[in-house]
Amino acid sequence: MDKKSLEDLLRVISLCESVKSSSANPFEVDIIEKIEILKKLLPEWKFLEDLLLDSEAMLELAQIVRLQNEFLKHRASSLYIDPLLIQLKVKLLTRDELVEAFVKSWHPVAQVDQISPKGLEKAFVYWRDLTPMSERFKSEFGNYGVMPGTIDLSGLIDMKVFTQEDFESRLNALQDELLQKSNGEWIDYREFIEAETLEKKVVRAYLLAFVISEGKASLKTDPLTGKIWTVALSEKATGVPRSVAVSVTGGS
Repeated sequence: MDKKSLEDLLRVISLCESVKSSSANPFEVDIIEKIEILKKLLPEWKFLEDLLLDSEAMLELAQIVRLQNEFLKHRASSLYIDPLLIQLKVKLLTRDELVEAFVKSWHPVAQVDQISPKGLEKAFVYWRDLTPMSERFKSEFGNYGVMPGTIDLSGLIDMKVFTQEDFESRLNALQDELLQKSNGEWIDYREFIEAETLEKKVVRAYLLAFVISEGKASLKTDPLTGKIWTVALSEKATGVPRSVAVSVTGGS
């Protein structure tokens, strides 16, 4: 192979290795562009060493695709918060709100250089008998340590939350209610799903999710304020649907 072709090939491998070994965004590697480069160079390879380098480059690109997949999964998870979004939220806080946030997150650290055997024993007994975090506030907040899961309509029917007829009837009623209340305007999502009890609120949120997924209503969010709005649609929406995770709690 000529010198330039070899440099192009080594440059692809080097780029992939640098992204893998750092915390750089894997989407900085244009996979299609790199594949086109390899495709263009492939007819030039005549020796085993050339083909091995080409294989190595393909392997590196495949690993970058894997990193991109993991990157997307992390971004899509409920645990990911965009650093820029946090920065903007902090800038919008008033001085009092900033002080309150600081006090809530402040965890003073105490350091002890020396401790007596008696004190060591007390500390051991304390930590040994301390109620686990998963059990500490269970009576107030329930099983908050349980990971979130999903349940479909058939599961709810099996749990006797709905019958099929009851579900369709309540779905239509909620859709009509949204149509009347929104009347073509965006309304507050949380106010709309509000109910006397948390259970009823969850059911309303669940039904509204069905209406939205059927393209008969829409949802929009403001990432800065956390506000969520919804509106009934006169015509069924088209296009690619997008999932939005919305938490429903007793206090909101």
